[in-house]
Amino acid sequence: MHCKVLIALCCVAVYAAQANPAGTAAAAASADEEIKDFPAYMKRFEKLNVEQVLNNDRVLASHLKCFLNEGPCVQQARDLKRVIPVIANNGCNGCTEKQMTSIKKSLNFLRTKKPTEWSRLVKIYDPSGTKLNKFLDA
Repeated sequence: MHCKVLIALCCVAVYAAQANPAGTAAAAASADEEIKDFPAYMKRFEKLNVEQVLNNDRVLASHLKCFLNEGPCVQQARDLKRVIPVIANNGCNGCTEKQMTSIKKSLNFLRTKKPTEWSRLVKIYDPSGTKLNKFLDA
């Protein structure tokens, strides 16, 4: 479950690096609000190049600092950060197959390549430590 959240976050980061979606000011203003239409919200990440984010140490480190509440968040990381608790609590209901694949890939990458950061993310977004793993194993 944690891996999926991280994958989603990584996907959003890659998408943000590639393009600045319209309405970013509005998204920033509502960053703390509940995501009312999750499938529509996830569409902003459809063109996200997960590999590009995961293979760029600088971008990945910046996003991880955002996710771990240790640094500033660029818009893309902020958007991804909003997805993590949703995935931790509800899985990726409403995600397309492509989104699901990208999210799982990102989260599994973090789980295997960044285990320290992964366990810290799990503590923040899935204190029970079971939901994210269940999501990844499904």
